[in-house]
Amino acid sequence: MSGFVIAAVLLAVLAAIALAWPLLRPRSAAPAPIAAMVTVLAIIAGSALVYSKLGSPGSAREVSSSDSDRSIAGLARHLESRPQDQAGWMALGSAYGNIGQFPLAIRAYERANRLGAGSDPEALLGIGEAMLLSGDAQLGEQAPQYVERALQLDPRNPKALFYGAVIAYHQNRLDQARERFTALLALSPPDNVRSAVQKEIQDIDSKLHPKLDEATAIHLHVTLAVALTTKIPANAALFVFVPSPNGGPPLAVKRNAATLPQDVALSAADSMIPGRAIQAGQKVSVTARISVSGSPLPVSGDLYGQIDYVVGKSGTRALEIDKLNP
Repeated sequence: MSGFVIAAVLLAVLAAIALAWPLLRPRSAAPAPIAAMVTVLAIIAGSALVYSKLGSPGSAREVSSSDSDRSIAGLARHLESRPQDQAGWMALGSAYGNIGQFPLAIRAYERANRLGAGSDPEALLGIGEAMLLSGDAQLGEQAPQYVERALQLDPRNPKALFYGAVIAYHQNRLDQARERFTALLALSPPDNVRSAVQKEIQDIDSKLHPKLDEATAIHLHVTLAVALTTKIPANAALFVFVPSPNGGPPLAVKRNAATLPQDVALSAADSMIPGRAIQAGQKVSVTARISVSGSPLPVSGDLYGQIDYVVGKSGTRALEIDKLNP
């Protein structure tokens, strides 16, 4: 893969990050909906199209002299007589995507994917990208499986790495998001691109290993009552938070995977709103809740436990999740 192609893709990716990354970052209480990716993908759609034509040997046929100036109608006529032309279906998918006809783009890429026996990463990426750009929430939720499959087939594909990193971030798989952004760096992008990607990695590192303010620290060892061990579904999430005594957003909150036991530390750095944070010496109630839906909003079937704590002074306290929300 040429340095030019890598640079073109990553520069567009990073322009998208700068404009739309805040929409994609999961806030403490809940990740942004996956549909927010559409903002990023719409910005980079043009360069993604260029990459799909230049970024792999198999798709180079799409920009051959005989295909380059075909209209959609011409491509359709061509495919009527040559329905086994995988590159033609890829070109048709690109053309439909370029004019915003994403359902038709999906159909064309799916045809190309079938012709490729489900093993063409560019066809899989085409399907996933069109699903995300379609604006259809149900299609958007299906898109990650195509990106993940493309990554399995082509772990060095820059477009797949970027989409895969964004999806991993959205799903709070920060270690995997970091790994994929790091893999982008391994493609030797230009210095300005490298700098921007490194900044995103540093941001992830700050979330994975935040500096704790011990003066406002709450240290917990969270466990689950034995009687409730069968009540946790696969998509559950653990929310540990300090409710505001006056209502509204919590004073501090963290969202982790619902694997127990685990140690959790909160501090003023985990506040949701500037100026509304826990303070040294403050007496607070701390709640650990396993959300069976993965949502920050409580629903029937959630598991929870609570203790009182003096901020910065109580040391490590055990907090058992021993109650079931009816």
